[in-house]
Amino acid sequence: MAVRRQVLRAEVEELILQRLLEARWAPGSRLSIDGLARDLEVSPTPVREAMVSLERSGLVEYVALRGYVVAPPLDAAHMTELLDARKVVEAAALGRAFHDRDALVIDLDEAHRIHAEVLTRIGHDGTEDYALLNEHFRADWAFHQVFFAHADNRYLRTMVENLSTYSHRMRQTWSGGPETFDGHTAHHEHGLILDMVRQHHHDGALRALSAHLDGVLARSLSGFEGRARTAAGGSSD
Repeated sequence: MAVRRQVLRAEVEELILQRLLEARWAPGSRLSIDGLARDLEVSPTPVREAMVSLERSGLVEYVALRGYVVAPPLDAAHMTELLDARKVVEAAALGRAFHDRDALVIDLDEAHRIHAEVLTRIGHDGTEDYALLNEHFRADWAFHQVFFAHADNRYLRTMVENLSTYSHRMRQTWSGGPETFDGHTAHHEHGLILDMVRQHHHDGALRALSAHLDGVLARSLSGFEGRARTAAGGSSD
């Protein structure tokens, strides 16, 4: 019974997460536990448990007298700090993963191939198919997870799991269109990291990883600034 309850909570959390990433609710919207329970045809308990988990990720917030609400997207300062933390933790994992370079290459190559297949279905201009877009996010993140799978350090894995939840908030900023979708660029940058690992180039791989995460930050900030300008232009005095 306890196992089934955990599975149900995970399923409910995934469904709510999907809706958050699809931007079905505007920032600040109240998320009724009873309402979501009726909508998902479950009891309020797994919804409440899912909300606690999503609150840790920063995707939802608990507000006194209102309950859970949709959190605002990350701002520029939070994005910068998040990517800085990822650089530190991922570089530590990738550096340690070189102890078994051959196995590392095999798994990175497979993750890179799977990501390429997803991107082929998306095309170059992004997509409004959020299920497919979520496949891209998962495939992209799977490439980075390979570093931690081969680093043989359980504490690094715990640290990146925490950071990965905050990365969900950056995904909320995606708004569609070729000017914001960077999947193909990220995949190319992953390829540069993989090439350095294939060549036994430890320092080169770390530099390629750093450049990739710098690129992710630059593209995210550019999208954030573009949305801010659009919002300012569309507002009235």
